[in-house]
Amino acid sequence: MGKLYRCDFAIYHSAKFRLDPNTEDRSTCWELFSYVFLKDSKDALTWGFKPFLLDGETCYYLPITPSQVESAYSITNYCECQGDVLECGYDDEKQEFTFDMRGVSKEICNKHGLGHAWERYNISRGIEEMGMVLCIPDSEIPNVWEEHLPIKDFPFKGPEKVWVKKDGVWLR
Repeated sequence: MGKLYRCDFAIYHSAKFRLDPNTEDRSTCWELFSYVFLKDSKDALTWGFKPFLLDGETCYYLPITPSQVESAYSITNYCECQGDVLECGYDDEKQEFTFDMRGVSKEICNKHGLGHAWERYNISRGIEEMGMVLCIPDSEIPNVWEEHLPIKDFPFKGPEKVWVKKDGVWLR
């Protein structure tokens, strides 16, 4: 099964790390973060990563500036769903795609059986959100991709579109 991410990433020493605002030592505005270091802990320490415990697990972070990374980008996931292109998430446990339908047109909500929820949501001006999530089994979604968008002030090396699932086959 594939993995879908919704966050910012940076490539550093040819490895992919989550990119977060630096909230620890404030020496820079950004930090690289990893729950599990992608190579091994010797590399982490050699590269200047600092270990810390998070829920009993050793994690690593590194305060960083934009010029220190090879590329940085924000990821948004999309898929084809019954002829529509929608932003999506994925529930590994249930093996289904989830779609937050807030902000989606009334026509698309009607097509997917959420017309009444769309009406309630818009009449309440967003206070009532019940029923605004669409869930579709994995087997019904053939194509999924990530859009990689540059992050301001960071270098960016494409591609901008990365397939995660193509013609029903998970690619990672």
